[in-house]
Amino acid sequence: MIDSLSAISVFVKVAQVGSFVSAGRALGLSASAVGKRVTSLESNVGAQLLQRNTRKISLTYEGERFLSHALRILEEVDHIQNAMLASTESPVGRLKISVAPIPHLFSERFNDFLEQHREIEVEFDFSDRFVDLVGENYDAALRVGNDPDGNLRSYYIGDIHSVLVASPGYLTRCGYPEKTDDLLSHALIHYRSRNSGMIQAWPLPNIKSLHLPQTIICNDIDTRIDLALNGNGIAYLPLVSIKHHLRSGQLCEVLSEHLIDAGAPLYVVWPYAHRYSMRQRLLIDYLKQMKI
Repeated sequence: MIDSLSAISVFVKVAQVGSFVSAGRALGLSASAVGKRVTSLESNVGAQLLQRNTRKISLTYEGERFLSHALRILEEVDHIQNAMLASTESPVGRLKISVAPIPHLFSERFNDFLEQHREIEVEFDFSDRFVDLVGENYDAALRVGNDPDGNLRSYYIGDIHSVLVASPGYLTRCGYPEKTDDLLSHALIHYRSRNSGMIQAWPLPNIKSLHLPQTIICNDIDTRIDLALNGNGIAYLPLVSIKHHLRSGQLCEVLSEHLIDAGAPLYVVWPYAHRYSMRQRLLIDYLKQMKI
């Protein structure tokens, strides 16, 4: 395809200047190289395009018809190249981003980006599913967990810390747990991953031997927050999602001194590419500067 376009460009230049030598000079090619490309083009289209003699070169009937099509082709190619250059060098177009579904982690932090780049369209996918960034045409993702895919580029942003919480009303009614064994007599609100189907483990010592009650199981963080706020039990929730509830006293931390390694790393990941568009570069740079 590229060779054909090159041969067409050479043919058009010969038709415009009427000489292999002059065309070659304009294109940085030898006269013989110009002649070979024109001959190859004629062979490919199955027609003689130029009438050659010792004094001048002229277009045949087929050459005149081909020239009109060739000019339109080259004009369209030029238009496509300019459009692609504009999309790579200007912050325009659509971005597709996969985000871990953690309330208050992302949307508030992304407002500045949206304000700064009004011409960029954005599609968000809030899911704990590890999407195929390349196969599903995602520009970037915010992922929680260890070991990013080695086939992707990644940047560590920080840790998402979680805490055990309950409402003051629940603690007044059911008592304040002082040791991990006390959880056996409490109502507990657990999270089941939509992606893996696994129930999230709580980072407590000897947790596997405790066989904690599974009073409520839910696959949505916002719902678990509401359940905890309404006094339905103790929940293990991301700190970033409930800071304002802790500050206001609507939720209280419990067993904080017993939690072990209650942080999960957050990464921005994006596909490898030979060249990134301006909108992709702006997005990745912005996400890398996120503070949690």
